[in-house]
Amino acid sequence: MEEQKSQFKRNAMLIGMIGGALVGLVAANVFVKTAEEEASEKDGELAITPAKGLQIGVLVLGLLRQLSSL
Repeated sequence: MEEQKSQFKRNAMLIGMIGGALVGLVAANVFVKTAEEEASEKDGELAITPAKGLQIGVLVLGLLRQLSSL
């Protein structure tokens, strides 16, 4: 019984880790493409603003809160 708990925990952690990495990669890719489009429209340089950083942070915290309530 204890071994099943340990195996379940290990599998859940591995799936969460891989899933989180994939979601993070897709999110970063979308963010970079959006930043490139905005920079080309405004002839500016690529940079993350404090407002964008805060917005992303709040969205991530909201997502984690939603996941923890499952």
